[in-house]
Amino acid sequence: MKLMPRLALMFLFLLGLAVIAHQQLRLEAADLIISDQVLSAPALADWHHAGAATRVFLEIFASGGAVVVLVVWLRVLRRAAEHSASSLETLTPLTDALRELKQQETEQRRQTHHAMAEVTGMRAIQTTVLEGISSGVLTVDPRGRIATCNRSARHILGWRDGPPEGRTLAELFQGNPPDLLLSPVRGDQQPQRVECEWVPRQGSPRTLGMSLSGIDTPQGPLTAVLFSDLTEVRRLRQQMELRRHLAHLGEVSAGIAHEFRNNMGAVMGYARLLGHEVSPDGPAHEVVQAMMSELSQMDQLIRDLLDFSRPQRMELAPVNPAALVRNAAEVGGSGLGVRVQVTAAESLPPLLADDTHLRQSLINLVRNACEAALEGGNATPLVSVTVTVDPRERGRTRPRALLLSVTDNGPGIAEESRGKIFLPFFTTKQSGTGMGLAQVHKVVIAHGGEVHADNVSGNTSGNTSGNTSGNTSGNTSGGACFQMRLPTIYAEQARQEHDVEAA
Repeated sequence: MKLMPRLALMFLFLLGLAVIAHQQLRLEAADLIISDQVLSAPALADWHHAGAATRVFLEIFASGGAVVVLVVWLRVLRRAAEHSASSLETLTPLTDALRELKQQETEQRRQTHHAMAEVTGMRAIQTTVLEGISSGVLTVDPRGRIATCNRSARHILGWRDGPPEGRTLAELFQGNPPDLLLSPVRGDQQPQRVECEWVPRQGSPRTLGMSLSGIDTPQGPLTAVLFSDLTEVRRLRQQMELRRHLAHLGEVSAGIAHEFRNNMGAVMGYARLLGHEVSPDGPAHEVVQAMMSELSQMDQLIRDLLDFSRPQRMELAPVNPAALVRNAAEVGGSGLGVRVQVTAAESLPPLLADDTHLRQSLINLVRNACEAALEGGNATPLVSVTVTVDPRERGRTRPRALLLSVTDNGPGIAEESRGKIFLPFFTTKQSGTGMGLAQVHKVVIAHGGEVHADNVSGNTSGNTSGNTSGNTSGNTSGGACFQMRLPTIYAEQARQEHDVEAA
C-alpha cells in the first residue's frame, strides 16, 4: 500500500513530460511561421500538422499511459500483497510470542499489586495488635538500640519524649535498664522468662515479668522483649500469702490461748490469795504486785490473741473519711509532743466501713508513727495523715476506693522486718505485744481492703526502695508509710449493679 503514492507521482511526471513536448512542437511551428514573415500555406500547414500530431500523441499517451500505469499498479499491488502475506507468515510466531509476554507481564503486575496489598494489610493488622495489647513489646538491635516499641511499653516505662525508636535501652529505662537486656539473645537460644526489679529515677521500684527471645530479620538479628508490670500482682500475692498464714496461725493460736487462759486463771487466783497473806509493808508484797502485773499483761495478750483468732463482724455504714482521719490524728497523737498534719478533702465520697474498728486501727497507726518519729532524731518530729482517691480510681466520677496514708519522718522499717510487721507477736518495741499491726491488718481485710507498709525516700534504715507514694505532706526526711486502701459506698453499688446485670 505504500507504493501507491509513488506510482501516482510517476504518472504525473510522465504526463508533465508529454505536455512539455506538445508545447515544444507548437513553439517550433510558431517560429517557422514568424521566420517566414508571411503566413504561407506551407508553414500554416506545418503548424496545423504539429498541433494534430501532438494532440494524437497526447491522446495515445493518455490512453496508453493510463493502461500502462494501471497494469503496472496492479502488478505492484499483487507483488506487495504477496510480500505482505509472506511477511505476515514470518511475523506471526513473533507476534504471538510478544502477545503472550504482554499477557504474562500484565498477570505478574496484577499479582505484584495483590501481594503488596496483602503485605500492607498484614502490617496494618500487626501494628493494630501490637498497639492494642496490654503487655509491653520491644525489639532491640545488637547495639542496644530500640527498633520497635509499642504503646503499652511506653506507658509502663513512663516514656514521654517522643518516638523511642533509635534511642538506647538506658534512655528508655531511665538510666537503669535490667542487666539481662544488655546481652543480645540469639535466634537459636531458648526463650528466657524472668522477673526482675526495675528502679526508675522517680517513684517506687517495679517488678517486671519479661520474656526474651532472639529473632532473625533481613535487617539483622534482634532481641524481642515481651514484658508486663507485675508490681500489683506481686503485692496481691504477698497479701494472699499473709492472709493464709494469719488464718492458719489464728486457728492454731486459738486452741493454745484457751489452754493458757485456763492455767492463767488459776495462777492469778493463787497470786491474789498470796497477796492477802503477806503484809502490805513487807518485801513480799512488792513481789506479789509485780507477779500480778505480769500476769495481767499475759492475760491481756491472751485476750488479744483470742480476739484475733475469732472472726470479726463488721457493722458497715457510710463513714465520713475527713472526720475519721481528723479524729484519729487527734486521739493517736495526743500527749506525745509530735506535730500531726492532716490532709483530707470534704468532697471525698463516704467510706463503707465499721466506724469503731476502723477508727481504732487508724489510731494505732498514728500512735505508732508518732513513736517512730520521736526515734528518728529529727529536730521536728512529724506525722502526716492523708486521705485521697486511690490512684487506680482517678478519673471516675464515682471512685470506688480511697487511700488512707500515715507517714512519719522516723528511722523507717528495717529491711529484715518488712515482711513480718503484720504477723502476730512480731514487734521491735521493748514493751510491745506484737498484736497491734496484726489487728490492723485483720480489720482492713475484713473491710475488703488492702494494707501495706514501705519506706519513703531519705530513710535511714538502709532501704533504698524510693517509694514516695505516701509522702504527700512534703516530708522528705525519710521514715515509714502505712497505706490502707478501703472501699467507698460506690464499690458496693457497683457490685450490686453487676449482680443485677449477671442475673
